[in-house]
Amino acid sequence: MLPTDAPTVRKRLRGVYSHEEIASGVIRMHLKASERERVVAIALDVGATPNHVHLACPIMIGTSRPVVGERFPDLLGEGTVALLDTPLDAPHGALVAGVLRHHGALVRPFPVLGASGFGDDLTLAAALKATRDLPVVLVASGTYTFDDECPPVLSGCGRNVVAAAGNGGSARPWWPAALPDVTAVGASEAFSGHGPWVDVVVSGVDVPATVGSSQLLCTGTSFAAALHAATLVPVP
Repeated sequence: MLPTDAPTVRKRLRGVYSHEEIASGVIRMHLKASERERVVAIALDVGATPNHVHLACPIMIGTSRPVVGERFPDLLGEGTVALLDTPLDAPHGALVAGVLRHHGALVRPFPVLGASGFGDDLTLAAALKATRDLPVVLVASGTYTFDDECPPVLSGCGRNVVAAAGNGGSARPWWPAALPDVTAVGASEAFSGHGPWVDVVVSGVDVPATVGSSQLLCTGTSFAAALHAATLVPVP
């Protein structure tokens, strides 16, 4: 919630919240442990916004297999992509960065997810704000919301953002990919998010990646989005 709304929300949450903190220009209020299973209902009652969980998009948080006797496509050129994902030493971030690097892009990491592939609205919003002047920003994660509306703190995503459409196989909007100014990249396979909010569709199966000395083939909309983002980077 915005700081201007804090006095009203504090009064309405009296007895159910434990503490608060300021992040990304908004106030995050933490419920008592005994109340956390009711977070959506409580948020609706008081007019606040629940902080949604964002999930890394590959099937099972990343599927990949080694390349055996297959020819990789030619590189697409150099340029930098800001990668908003797990740290690069975690599996998901390493694989998404591997797709970008294999296709000639340089990677500038902005960790917004933990190593296990989970994050939240406020952390992502802070990174989007920090990268709003960069040419290409890749968000390889997202969230459904209880009302299918975009979390308000993410509503300002700019036209420089490419986002994976998620692997839910659903037409429900996956945020921030479903925002009008964001380029939502889905896969042509059935596991992909789909619907009028998806802007680009490419194959999300066996997307080539280079991680260290290993060559891998990856499956998921995160990798489809990385492949598309690599085509957009300005060549120095």
